[in-house]
Amino acid sequence: MTLIEDRTRLALYGGAPTITEKFAEKWPPMTSADAQDVADMVLRGELSYYGREGYAKDLEDQFRDYLPCRYALATSSGTAALHSAFFALNLSPGDEVLAPTYTFLATVMPLFALNLVPVLVDSDPVTGNMDPDDIERHIGPRTRAIVLTHMWGIPCDMRRIMQIARKHGIAVVEDCSHAHGAEVDGQRVGTIGDIGAFSLQGKKLVAAGQGGMLTCNDRNLFERAVLFGHFKVRSFQDVTSSELKDFGGTGLGLNYRMHPLAARLAHNQFVRLEEYIDGRRSNFELLSSLLAGIPGVIAPQVPDYADRCVWYSYKPLFDQASLPTVDIDTYVAALRAEGVEIERSETRPLHCEPIFQGKAHDHVATFGHFDSSKFGGGLRRYKDSDFRGSMVYSSKTLVIEPYTRKNPKLMHDIAAAFRKVSELAYTLPA
Repeated sequence: MTLIEDRTRLALYGGAPTITEKFAEKWPPMTSADAQDVADMVLRGELSYYGREGYAKDLEDQFRDYLPCRYALATSSGTAALHSAFFALNLSPGDEVLAPTYTFLATVMPLFALNLVPVLVDSDPVTGNMDPDDIERHIGPRTRAIVLTHMWGIPCDMRRIMQIARKHGIAVVEDCSHAHGAEVDGQRVGTIGDIGAFSLQGKKLVAAGQGGMLTCNDRNLFERAVLFGHFKVRSFQDVTSSELKDFGGTGLGLNYRMHPLAARLAHNQFVRLEEYIDGRRSNFELLSSLLAGIPGVIAPQVPDYADRCVWYSYKPLFDQASLPTVDIDTYVAALRAEGVEIERSETRPLHCEPIFQGKAHDHVATFGHFDSSKFGGGLRRYKDSDFRGSMVYSSKTLVIEPYTRKNPKLMHDIAAAFRKVSELAYTLPA
């Protein structure tokens, strides 16, 4: 069999793969200089910050100037930033917070610790982001806030969401964990709602291993967030209002300070953020253009309102309507055999989890504050038919890991593999 003949067969069945060279990228891209910076801190004993100082202060200043915003507060994780944000809103037990069902668990779970009731909202079946129309449908007399996630670095429709929120007098928390540097209407995410929360976990565009950042423009929200996760030195520095300052000595008992070593790593990564964004945009905007028109795949859709997407991850959709005889798992297997680093997304909507299926009601000893006799009925019990958009999106989402170094040849090769699988799909089992 000649090489030409061999390439007319799918690699899944013994043909020559389209991509033979591996292009795995280590993330985050730490350097020997980064390692030396951390080693120097260890040797000089710079291992704890109690006030607004050191690299934690520098990192807060970086976020504050970059977004820009008036206040930035470093935390131990993105989850801690979200927990602090919810507390800062001064909500009451039993208040409802609208939240996307299609998101990472940390967007929603801190609400339980504050005895707040999450009300899950459907997502757009094209972008995976929170559906503004479904937000409006779920607003009720106990609704006090919305938390949203800019999924995969594609910002939500903040213009519509903020109009809805202001119309009903409810607060907005932006989970920006995927979206460092994304923009809507010329404004960076994390400054559009009332509070922003960023994760600095190891896969994020600004990576510290673990860490988070809370951002806002309201002094009272900032002081409440400080008091929630900090005490003594930091609270004495920043909590100055007559209402709150007397509690600075103790805070509220939580220790959400960022570790100095994490702050230094994030500080160094932040300097390279625009370089990272530029590399991913170059790669994935090219790939999206190359995938256009290939049966079986729909490139991630960038909404008209989004000035800048930052591609935390690249999530094309499987289009079975254009390849009706092929199932998604076979499609992924064929692409992987061609050398594409691709898989099905493992993110499933939160309403599928036991805690939203009535299990919390059955374990009152563990989840006592979710008892149906409280909060006007407690947690709702959800079913898939309540979330058609999210179920459609999650069922056909594919994952191509982010490539940050500009690599047009690889993007062309990936597109060629998609095209080959599409053209030879008739050889795949029905």
